[in-house]
Amino acid sequence: MADEERVPWVRPIFELDDGLFADMRAALSTGRVTNNGPFLIDFERRLASYLGVDDCVAVSSGSAALLLVTRALGIDGAKAVVPAFTFIATLNALVCSGVTPVFCDIEPDTWTLSPTSLRRLVAAEPDIRLVVPVNVFGVPPDMNAILPIVDSIGATLMVDNAHGLGTVQGGVHCVPGPIAQTYSLHATKVLPAIEGGAVVSADSRLLSEIRRLRNHGLAGDPRASTPGYNAKMSELHAAVALRSLQSLDESVRHRREYATRLRRVLTEDCATTFAVQRIPEGVQSNFQNLGVLARVGPRGDVTAIQAVLEAEGIETRRYFWPALHDLPEYRGRFSLPVTEEVDRSVLCLPLHSYMEQRTLARVERALRRTAARLA
Repeated sequence: MADEERVPWVRPIFELDDGLFADMRAALSTGRVTNNGPFLIDFERRLASYLGVDDCVAVSSGSAALLLVTRALGIDGAKAVVPAFTFIATLNALVCSGVTPVFCDIEPDTWTLSPTSLRRLVAAEPDIRLVVPVNVFGVPPDMNAILPIVDSIGATLMVDNAHGLGTVQGGVHCVPGPIAQTYSLHATKVLPAIEGGAVVSADSRLLSEIRRLRNHGLAGDPRASTPGYNAKMSELHAAVALRSLQSLDESVRHRREYATRLRRVLTEDCATTFAVQRIPEGVQSNFQNLGVLARVGPRGDVTAIQAVLEAEGIETRRYFWPALHDLPEYRGRFSLPVTEEVDRSVLCLPLHSYMEQRTLARVERALRRTAARLA
């Protein structure tokens, strides 16, 4: 099938209007394109208001957000619990901050960090200083179960919420409790800034330290500066982020509508071939991604199902794959049976913030044909 006819698994949607181009022109013409400009300040204020928090810090990427928080916590040399079923950026932030990862298993239906596995880990590893659960495809970790475990050992909780903007849990966009939550504004996310990230925390001192670290570690008195990073969000990215934030509710509404429709087909017509991710009670997912498990059997190969869908013009992605504990440095050191089962059979199907009805119908037909062919 011709490449232009394929339905991609992700497709960035940007709000292109005269206002956006005028903002970019103004930034470029004045030369105020970075270093905490007015668009960045406005975006931080508006994002904090959307999330229902007092303040947030915008940075150059979701990866930078994770790194800056971990550095600001000052726990180099410590150990941190993290799921192996996540993007490598989560791991990179720990390792680049001198923190040793201890991989935790996940729940078999939500694919988020398992409280049961966490409880076993902290009992066996007495020097855990940090726990980093991850939002998976728009489904948050079970904070009600995780928080008491983290508190019981005096550790710090940081949530990798890269997939979470627009998800509602317990009636709020940002659940209180973690020391910090990080978001990604990458082009593939529900709120795209082309590249960007954000940090939320109720700890104003932590946010101040992150603002310092994102600007090379410079202090008010330059003689008090310490090593940092250039992790600032530019004015051009902030202008894009502001437009994306204006349409975030509409984007999430579309994604929920499309995901509900496709999940209905998967559960009613394709249950012999696919199993959908469970959305916990009290959670309204933003459906950052539409993840499924392909029922491939103990010796099956998920790439065969990918090939059938590809022949129908439907792109899929094995995301997240491979699980991080299978990377060369960690291979054979951790037993994570649920992670390995999920990672062996997970696929992400196409889901965008705007999809035409004919595109949705194409995906539905392809799923039904695939299920029928593989039944």
